[in-house]
Amino acid sequence: MNELEIQALGMSRSGNHAIANWIFRQAEAPKLLLNCAEGKTDPFLSARPLMTGGPVWRAVDAAGRADLAHRSRSRRLLYHSYEDSWLAHAFSDKLERHHDAWLGPSRRRVRLLVLRDPFNLFASRLRMGAALSPHVSRRMWKQHARAALGRGRKVPDLVVVLYNRWCREPAYRAALARALGLSPCDAGLDEVAATAGGSSFDGLLYDGRAGQMPTGDRWRAYADDSEWAALIDDEMCTLSEDLFGPAPWQAPDRAALG
Repeated sequence: MNELEIQALGMSRSGNHAIANWIFRQAEAPKLLLNCAEGKTDPFLSARPLMTGGPVWRAVDAAGRADLAHRSRSRRLLYHSYEDSWLAHAFSDKLERHHDAWLGPSRRRVRLLVLRDPFNLFASRLRMGAALSPHVSRRMWKQHARAALGRGRKVPDLVVVLYNRWCREPAYRAALARALGLSPCDAGLDEVAATAGGSSFDGLLYDGRAGQMPTGDRWRAYADDSEWAALIDDEMCTLSEDLFGPAPWQAPDRAALG
């Protein structure tokens, strides 16, 4: 039995790994994280390595030791993440049908949807070399944004995490921790997750002081880039303002961007 199961979805470079690390560090053991699984599949079989040549899971047993990812174990937290996926693919009917066989029963299930403002997100994705086409990237971000605003596909037990606010607002993080039944202690907040090489711009340079990374200024490096501009449209700007407030170049308080 999993006491708490979190299934997390976000576009790559949305802060998924930072938020997963923060949640994992605060949760009590035994706990297990399955990284970047594929929708409509058994996450134990489709999860990807946390780093090249490494395991596909991060697990700690009740004594605080590294643990093997046996699917039959009872855990306080089971966290499985998905990236660059449509809602129906990640939160799939097939997973529901096979849920207990693949993951075991869970006392409480949460579906976490992570979003970052599109201007900084797409700057980071361009720097990383994200593979999705501009058309698919736009559609996917807008689908996630509409769901976060309650205007699109209904996802049961949905908890939305806005990366910009998570970065800059201690009260926002504390409220999220309480909503997940965790003690809000900010363990792991200043760690840069090594998964996929860390930050698209800074790698692991800011590990131990992640709060100093200028994550709200990534758009500046692409402000005159036609490929970046082509990813942004009017509907996206409207959705972004509804979620995050003014675009970063319009915000009166640059320090508030996170």
